[in-house]
Amino acid sequence: MAARNVKNRQFRRTATSRGTWGCPLTKSRTNWCYRMCPTVNGLGLCGRVAPHALRGRTDLAIERFRACSGEG
Repeated sequence: MAARNVKNRQFRRTATSRGTWGCPLTKSRTNWCYRMCPTVNGLGLCGRVAPHALRGRTDLAIERFRACSGEG
């Protein structure tokens, strides 16, 4: 009789912000980016911010110097 008293509960799992979505190119479910995909407006193919599209102060200064000096 104990088995009849057990209620079946269904739990719906939803995606969490902590989960790893994975890379569409490598099919890898890692937390880091392999920096392989082309970026569009700073976003990768997965829709996240692409770290390889970010430019720091040094990178921007080098680009400005090369544009002004005609080097490149």
